[in-house]
Amino acid sequence: MFMKKTTKITAVILAVVIGLAVVVLAAYDSSEDPLVSLSYLSEIFKREILGIVDTKIDALRTELSDAQPSQPAETEQQPAAPSTAAGYEVVELTEGDEIYAISPCDIMLRAGTAVCIAPDANQGISDYTDGVELYNGYAFTKNHMCLIPRGDGRGLRATSISVFIEIRGEYTIVKNK
Repeated sequence: MFMKKTTKITAVILAVVIGLAVVVLAAYDSSEDPLVSLSYLSEIFKREILGIVDTKIDALRTELSDAQPSQPAETEQQPAAPSTAAGYEVVELTEGDEIYAISPCDIMLRAGTAVCIAPDANQGISDYTDGVELYNGYAFTKNHMCLIPRGDGRGLRATSISVFIEIRGEYTIVKNK
């Protein structure tokens, strides 16, 4: 008799659980929590995201190209006009060209070779990266951040065919004759 009662109770509980499961599954709306497949992510979603990114990049390129001021041509025998830049500016020099600080400048050699110009034997250009002083004739190391503390004749001379530097501050370029 106890067995029959337990079986009936178990059957009733099982029926209630199955009934609740059917009600829950019937009420489930997949539009609020869709199942996403890998093919959807790789074929549709990826294209949409890349399209949005490409559109934003194109807009930024257009904005930047419109904002770039045209640079006047530099004469080879005259010193270049002083330049002031709020941020870093990429400058290309050719062998023998010199760049001098007019005011304090941060400078970094990015490509090519160059040497320090320092008229005072006891003062040079500070290499932040190594924590050393570069004196007149010392070679710059690529990708080292350096400081020209004053516009007192200190600068950089390009010693290879093509030299690229990043510079921030006021400077002047003297082209090789």
